[in-house]
Amino acid sequence: MTAGPEPASPPTGADPQRWARAQERIEDLLLRGPRTMTRGEVQERTGFTPEHTARLWSALGFPATPDDVRGFAEADVDALELSGRLLDEDTFDEAEELAVARALGQGLGRLAEWQATLVRRTIADAGLAHDPDAIADAVEALVPTLERLQSYVWRRHLAVTAGRMLSTLARPDGDGPAENRMVVGFADIVGFTSLSRKIDEVELRAVLERFETVSAEVVARGRGRIVKTLGDEILFVCERVEDAVDIAFRLHEEVPDGEERLTLRVGLALGEVLPRYGDVYGPVVNIASRLTSEARPGTVLVDEDMTEALRATDLDLDIRSVPGVAVRGYRHLRPHVVRERRG
Repeated sequence: MTAGPEPASPPTGADPQRWARAQERIEDLLLRGPRTMTRGEVQERTGFTPEHTARLWSALGFPATPDDVRGFAEADVDALELSGRLLDEDTFDEAEELAVARALGQGLGRLAEWQATLVRRTIADAGLAHDPDAIADAVEALVPTLERLQSYVWRRHLAVTAGRMLSTLARPDGDGPAENRMVVGFADIVGFTSLSRKIDEVELRAVLERFETVSAEVVARGRGRIVKTLGDEILFVCERVEDAVDIAFRLHEEVPDGEERLTLRVGLALGEVLPRYGDVYGPVVNIASRLTSEARPGTVLVDEDMTEALRATDLDLDIRSVPGVAVRGYRHLRPHVVRERRG
C-alpha cells in the first residue's frame, strides 16, 4: 500500500487553487490516480477486513484514515491484493506480513523523507520555493529517475544476498541449520552532542554527510554491510574477523576531516546473531554497542571471542587487555584494545 502526500496549507498570500492543482498533479503521479475510496470501499474490493487494513496501514507507518474519508487510491487496492496473494500462496502468514510492512515502512519512509528534503532544497536553491507549478514540475522530473534507481539498487543488493545464500547452501552442510556467526561492529562520533551545539546547521550537515559517506565506502570496500545508521553512529556486520578489524582501522584513518571534529570510537564483538528483516539482534549486538561506549577516542575495543579469533589469524596486531566491562547478562566481559603494527 502507498500513501499520498497529505494536503498542505499554501503559503500566506498564495493562490489556493494553484497549490491545490499542484497537489493533485503530485498525488496523481505518486499514487497513479486520486484517492477516491473509503476504507469500506477498499474492503469491498479486496475482501480484507477494516481491522486488517488498519493494522497493515499502521505497520507501514501511515496515519490512521477515518472511515468516512476517501483516503485510498487504486494503488492501495493493488498493493493489498498483492499482499493477499502472498498470504494465499503461504509465502508468509499475517504476523510476517505485518513484520514485512514495518520493515518496508521504516526503511522507505526514511528514504522518502530524504528525497522530499532533496526536492525542497533544490527548489529553494533555484528560488522557486513559492511556485507550486515549479515544485510539481520538479517532482514529475525527479520521481521516475529515483524510482528506476531504487529498483536497480534493490535488485543489485538482492543479487549479492542471494549469491551469498546459495554459496552457503552449496556447502556439504548447507542443508542443515543456518549459522549466523558474524562480527558486529559499532562506530560512533566522539562528543557529537557537544559538537552539534557549537556548529550551525550547514556545518552539522557536512559533518554527518562525511561520516555517512566515508563510512559507507569503507564498510563496502571491506566486504561488510551497514545494517543501519543512527545519527552519529553506524552498525555494521562482517563475516570475517580480518575484514571487520580492517574496517575499524580504516574508519579511524579515513573518516576524520582534519578539523578534529570526527574522532571515532569502534567496538567489535563476535558471535551468533538473529537476522530479521535486514536488522540483527542478539547479545553480541548489545556487547558491541557497550564496547563502543567504553572505547577511548581513536581506539578499537573487541570482546574475548573476537580476540581469540584475531590471534588465530596471520594479522600483525597489538592486542592488549583492558579492565573488564559490565554488560547485563555478562559478569566477566574481558575486552581488549586492538591496534595495527606498522613497520
